[in-house]
Amino acid sequence: MFKREDDPTSVSRRTLLGAAAATPLVCTGAEAALPPAPESLVGLCAGWLKADFESDALSRRWGALEILAASGYDYFRLDDNQRRRLPMGPEMDAIEVQLDVLSKERDRRFKAITALEPRNLHEVASLLVIAARMDLYMPGDTAPLIHQAIMFLSSAVCPRCGEPYVPPSLPKT
Repeated sequence: MFKREDDPTSVSRRTLLGAAAATPLVCTGAEAALPPAPESLVGLCAGWLKADFESDALSRRWGALEILAASGYDYFRLDDNQRRRLPMGPEMDAIEVQLDVLSKERDRRFKAITALEPRNLHEVASLLVIAARMDLYMPGDTAPLIHQAIMFLSSAVCPRCGEPYVPPSLPKT
């Protein structure tokens, strides 16, 4: 994700990864040891990522099967019925069904994620990881995630020193 001059809300990938990497440094040990609740913001983001990673794995498998079909069966000249009858056809069809299910799962989780407001840096980092992943692999509407993260960071303070995360010297929007 590169900095776009026409979009002042865009954030560089380096900034996102740095913020996500720094988050464990500001958490308490007990809080970090607990797994996130499935319907919490962090839990929803983790579920979204799990579904997205699974989609990637299935897509790679489907692509490998398509290469096999193209190399041995003139795949791209076959109609849908002929493709289904190939040795790899049933597996490819099953993968497509699974990908549809995972896509709906990601959409459901994304809707739930955008409905929640972040309350701590872990949740902000989770939003930024999702936004970075979306922008990298499937450009879409990451603005709600970035906006939520910016709104939290613009008003939050460090629990250790009490200083704001965003220096007051920066102009407010």
